[in-house]
Amino acid sequence: MTQKALVVAKFEFVKTVRRKGFILGTLGLPLLILVIMGLSLYTGAGIGTAMTNQTTGYVDGTGFVEPASGYVPYPDLAAGKTALVAGQIHTLVVVPADYLRNRTLTVYTMDASLLGSTGSNTAVQEFLAQNILRHENVSEEATQAVLSPSSPSVIVLDESGNPKGSQELAGFILPFAMTMVLALGILTSSGYLMQGIGEEKESRRGEFLLSYCSAENLLAGKIIGYAAVSLLQMGVWIAMALLVVAATPLAAIFSGLQLSGLVGIAVVYFVLGYFLFSVSIACTASLAPSVREAQQVSAIFSMFAVFPLIFLQFLLSDPNSLAMQFLTYFPYTAPFIGMVRLTLVSVPPYQIAISMGILVLSIVVLTRLAARIFRMGMLTYGKRAGFADVLRFIRMK
Repeated sequence: MTQKALVVAKFEFVKTVRRKGFILGTLGLPLLILVIMGLSLYTGAGIGTAMTNQTTGYVDGTGFVEPASGYVPYPDLAAGKTALVAGQIHTLVVVPADYLRNRTLTVYTMDASLLGSTGSNTAVQEFLAQNILRHENVSEEATQAVLSPSSPSVIVLDESGNPKGSQELAGFILPFAMTMVLALGILTSSGYLMQGIGEEKESRRGEFLLSYCSAENLLAGKIIGYAAVSLLQMGVWIAMALLVVAATPLAAIFSGLQLSGLVGIAVVYFVLGYFLFSVSIACTASLAPSVREAQQVSAIFSMFAVFPLIFLQFLLSDPNSLAMQFLTYFPYTAPFIGMVRLTLVSVPPYQIAISMGILVLSIVVLTRLAARIFRMGMLTYGKRAGFADVLRFIRMK
């Protein structure tokens, strides 16, 4: 790497980290997530701003429903509606005489919101279930076991059938977490990379930069500079996440963690995937006539970053299927699908070797072609380059 490439990398790094959008995104996004989590815990604890009057009235046509705390009986529908309109109750439930046969309820409410009565409906179902079990002479202990079953204890086994320890479990989780970090890094760095290249092309600063250094140095400097920006941003997010984890019981799982071979493979996938996407996004951004079109074209590569979420159901059900193996070999999905498969099953070593070999070969080939495409793309002002133009750029020396 030449001195000029390092100068370009430093310039891009300093220019980006000084932007208000970068500072706001780096610090504001984690804080926003923490606020949302805090509000969820706040309202979940019953100390939020929900309605204080959640009393439910009911009209019993079966004859076995008994009053309970928060539930008021009414002799008929008219009396219940009067109490509902007067605000004495929040919800009115009508239990017909043939409820045990048809299992049909009618609920009246003054809440016009779509989700306003979801919680009360669940409570009504539990209230009726408790009355039915009592009516059928089911003991109170069995009733509570049916309505409030305890959460099962989940034990993760290794390939020998022995329970995994907390350290092994943490090592199992880390590659999957690194997949998400890689996806997030690609999405964030691609945005900065596209914006920087698009601005330079629209302002024609790219022509001046190419007179200062070669296309290879300019491309390498931009990739390294924006990689440093992305690593800084992710480092801040990871540090904040670790602080949150340290304050929870999850800290015991990761204490004294010993890195396994899975983490080493994940790191290799991370590096190879990042450079493949960076070179691809730089080429497409340089060919677009504006920042907006560059974002639209480069969104194709960003879509590959969410492939584990799109195929999550197939990954969990059959991670060794032919489709998942193909996606492990395809260079733009290999870093994500490969790392997720490693966390689920024992992937044959030859598949990992072939996958990484294809990634390395793709990076080598694309890097050799990228400099020519990047140089001519930056020099093409106000014109959308087509496929024929790209082939012509590649043939140029």
